[in-house]
Amino acid sequence: MRRLTRLRRISQSCGLIFGLFGAFGIGMKHIIFPGLHCHACPFSVTICPIGLLQHKTIFGVIPYFLLGMIGAYGLFAGRAFCGWFCPFGTVNDLLARRKVRINRALACSKYIILLLVAAGAWYYADTLFCRVCPAAFLSASLPYFFMGMVPVGRLFLFRMVVLGGVIIGMVFVARLWCRYLCPMGAVFSVFNRISLFHFSLNKQRCTACEVCKDSCVMGLSPQKEIDCADCIKCGACVDHCPRNAIKLKFSPRQAK
Repeated sequence: MRRLTRLRRISQSCGLIFGLFGAFGIGMKHIIFPGLHCHACPFSVTICPIGLLQHKTIFGVIPYFLLGMIGAYGLFAGRAFCGWFCPFGTVNDLLARRKVRINRALACSKYIILLLVAAGAWYYADTLFCRVCPAAFLSASLPYFFMGMVPVGRLFLFRMVVLGGVIIGMVFVARLWCRYLCPMGAVFSVFNRISLFHFSLNKQRCTACEVCKDSCVMGLSPQKEIDCADCIKCGACVDHCPRNAIKLKFSPRQAK
């Protein structure tokens, strides 16, 4: 296993553990989780940012704490949280076996979903996204079912159909959820070009061989799209570049 990939697996494991601290009796209800994560999970004690956004919208309250925390997370790492920490992103990684190419223009769908999340909460005064969120079904509905607290009914079957459909999609389209559907990914993408965690490209070393493109689970051309909105900064391009032309850094950006 390549160096960055190994480090990312360790970081992703920490993300899973961080989301389940309730199992260890540790309470952190004041912390907003930096990724898509269900607060309804029986072992969760952190706050789902999308769930909190909906609640604040319903009550007509400006979410200063949410905006501040997300801004801090975004400036720190941008969408690297998607590639290095988000539990549902980790599931995406584990399931991906093929990289089917889908029109890049469809990547704007996650921004539309983010708008619909806020609009739905405002108009219907309900957390509608939570009712169709596959991450919630995986981390909350299934555990509660196995704990004997959720009956097998129409609602449970609907949730399993949604989760099954998304899982099948993730098997055939690498990072399907992250690329096209995740509203949290849409939020973090705004910070990708200004975050401290970023890429640098040595143009003298780069031969445009496109090995990095073949390794990218997001379907990008890293040598042409450094730190673009869809990049999750997983570092696969760094590990696979034969000339070490791409580096992943944590530092203030230099003015160009």
